[in-house]
Amino acid sequence: MTKRELFLANARGEWTENTPVWLMRQAGRYMADYRRIRQDRSFEEICRTPHLAAEVTLQPLRAFDFDAAIIFSDILFILEPLGISLKYDPGPVLGPYLESPDQALKYRAFDAAGQLEFVGRALVETRRQLGPDVALLGFSGAPFTLFCYLCGTRGHFGLYNAVKFLTRYPVEAQRVLDILTDAVADYLIMQAENGADAVQLFDTWAGELSEEEFEIWSKPGLETIIDRLRARGIISALYIRGAYQLLDKLSGMKHNIASLDWKTPPAAAMIKLKGKTLQGNLDPALMLGPGELVGHKVQSKMREMQEYPGYIFNLGHGILPDTPEKNVRVLVQSVREFKRCRQLTPITK
Repeated sequence: MTKRELFLANARGEWTENTPVWLMRQAGRYMADYRRIRQDRSFEEICRTPHLAAEVTLQPLRAFDFDAAIIFSDILFILEPLGISLKYDPGPVLGPYLESPDQALKYRAFDAAGQLEFVGRALVETRRQLGPDVALLGFSGAPFTLFCYLCGTRGHFGLYNAVKFLTRYPVEAQRVLDILTDAVADYLIMQAENGADAVQLFDTWAGELSEEEFEIWSKPGLETIIDRLRARGIISALYIRGAYQLLDKLSGMKHNIASLDWKTPPAAAMIKLKGKTLQGNLDPALMLGPGELVGHKVQSKMREMQEYPGYIFNLGHGILPDTPEKNVRVLVQSVREFKRCRQLTPITK
C-alpha cells in the first residue's frame, strides 16, 4: 500500500494496521530549509509563485517522510477579489474592515477558481514533482471564519466585531456569507481538479460559537460546501478549534474527516462522530518538549485510537515555529513503528 493509498483508505473510514501521518502547517517557519528560502523572498511571493509554493510544500516530505503534502498557501487570499487589500507584515494585515452594511452591499460574487489560479498551478506542479504515491491536500478558510477576518479578527482580538455585525445587520451579513460560501466551494473544487486528493476546511473561529449561533452563522455554509464537494466525490475534512460543544451538531454533517483540536477527548469524538474518519489531535505545544515525551505522547494517542476505523495522525493545531525538527522526526518514527491491532485484551490495573 502506497502512502497515498494508506491515506485514502483511512479517509474512507477503513481500518488499517499502519496509520497515515501529516501535520497542519507542516511547511513553514520551524524548518531551516524554509527560512533559507525566506531570506530573500516574501511570504506573498512564495505563495503566488507556483514553483516556489511547490518547493516549500515538498520540503517537509523530503525531510520527514509524511504520507501527505498540503499545499503552501494562506486562507486570506480568497478575500482579495472582494476589494480587500492584503499584506503580510509579517502577519496578515487586511483592509478595509467590514464595518457598515453599505460595504457589504458592494461585495460581488467572483470567480474564485480564476482569481486564485496561482494555487491551482502550484498544485499541478506539486503533483508533478510528488508523483502518484503520496497524498496531496488542498484547503480553504470556511465562510464564517473568513467573515470574522473581514470584520477585523486578529488572533483572539476583535471577534466581537464579527458578532456585532452579524447581530446588527443580519441580512447584509448573510449576503456576505453566501458570497463566501459559493467562492469557497468553487475554490476547493478547483483544487481537487488540479490534483488535490482531499481538501480541508478551516473554520477556526466557529469554535467560539454556542450551538445556537453555530446553527445560524456557520453550519449552513459548511453544509452547502461539503454537499457540493460530496456530489463530485471529493473527500473533505473539517477543522474547528475548540469544537467540543459542537460535536453533536457536527455528527450529522457529511464531511469525511473530522479534524480534532487537542482539547477534544478522542473517546468522546469516537462516540459522537462515529462513522467519520478522525484526524488529530496531539497538543502542538508538547512538540516543544523533549523527544522522549513526544514519542510517549504519540504512542499513547495511537493506543487510544488503534481500533477505530479511519484514523489519521496529526496535531490538534498548526505546528509551532519553535518546534525542533528532531521532534518531528521522533513523531513520524513513533507513528510508523506503531502497528494497530483489534480486539485487545483490556488493560487492568
